[in-house]
Amino acid sequence: MGEFSPPGARLHALIGDAVLDIPRHLAERLETTLKAQGMGDPTPALVAHLSLMHHGESADGTLWEEEGLGLGRCGDLALASRSLQGLHGILQILHAAHLTRQHAGPEQQLGDHLQGALLQAGRQLAQTACDAVHWRR
Repeated sequence: MGEFSPPGARLHALIGDAVLDIPRHLAERLETTLKAQGMGDPTPALVAHLSLMHHGESADGTLWEEEGLGLGRCGDLALASRSLQGLHGILQILHAAHLTRQHAGPEQQLGDHLQGALLQAGRQLAQTACDAVHWRR
């Protein structure tokens, strides 16, 4: 299996959360240089991802960066992005369950209790995304 390190893991190991204040293009260049100089992965990929997650990762796993926005607002928008991605997944499952209900027997259907739980989760994700987007100063 190939080596995988999340973006900025080596740099984060050296300077900690200060890596969040460095522009992405510069952090990527520093990360490439550290790897080329022989610095190994500081932590397993799973641990590195978990440690970076609370710093505003968007749905694609990258840090949300937008010029002119502070870290707090970038975190809000990353939260909205993750929530909408989760809502998209739930809607896909519910749509497939709807089609299954029309075309398959009861043994292949998603139970009513699971559909209800998915609807509740979807509502919560939509509310979380709305709250994050309608940021109050």
